[in-house]
Amino acid sequence: MKKITIYAVCIASFFLSCKKEASNTLVVENNTPTIPEKFTKKALLEEFTGEWCVNCPDGAKIINSIVSKYPSKLIVAAIHQGDWLQIEQLTQLSSHLGGIGGYPRAAINRVPATGTSNGQDGMIVYSRGNWETNTVRLIDADQQQTAKIGLAIESTISENLLSLKVHTGYQSTDARDTRLSVYLLEDSVQAQSQTGATTNPYFHQHVLRKVISRPLGDSIQINSGNYAFKTYEKIDISAYKKANLKVVAFINIVGSSSTTHEILNVQEVDAGKTQLFD
Repeated sequence: MKKITIYAVCIASFFLSCKKEASNTLVVENNTPTIPEKFTKKALLEEFTGEWCVNCPDGAKIINSIVSKYPSKLIVAAIHQGDWLQIEQLTQLSSHLGGIGGYPRAAINRVPATGTSNGQDGMIVYSRGNWETNTVRLIDADQQQTAKIGLAIESTISENLLSLKVHTGYQSTDARDTRLSVYLLEDSVQAQSQTGATTNPYFHQHVLRKVISRPLGDSIQINSGNYAFKTYEKIDISAYKKANLKVVAFINIVGSSSTTHEILNVQEVDAGKTQLFD
């Protein structure tokens, strides 16, 4: 069982650079950490895959290639369907994104695709031949602007229980339906039987093992000059390999339809460690 606590406090109208201690912990003064003047804008690629899918190993290769080009800017979550790694929130996530028309497919920042080679412009979840084009488009465009929101993650492990504190800092107001989503991922998960695999054994990476927040995220206010954090306590991780776990947190907009959703920024950290604002 997990317990969620929500806090929000106003900070000064200006921001200072984030400080870093040798222990890589967040510097907190008067319950408010130092917030940087700007944030690195990152992208989240949510891949839909399955062990029964003959083309999914090729999709994984494409993702590895893109990640190698943008190792600090692209974060990946692999969401399985129809196999032993499927999570209970799959149907809700699929519906939220307008449905999954084939496998492997992926959404990148949950925004419509452009410049596709097979008539998939406007789709939220699209085929692997269009992943790199849209990743490059989003990341290169982001390099020309300053992100207005950022995240930091503190995580600790006590025996088989994971606890988190996700910090968010804002530099602008957003009146839309804004949510904080938190994923638990596991790397190097050995497949039971991967169709189309060229290696044996075959290992899955970035596997979404648990949605720690609500499926579409926990509501969070974004107001100019504000800082907020949420805690998630006593998450059971006994079924996973602790050394292979990662926590992904992202701020997403829930729009009126699948084409008006958007991920504003995303952050990742190894379970049990801290990732500062960057």
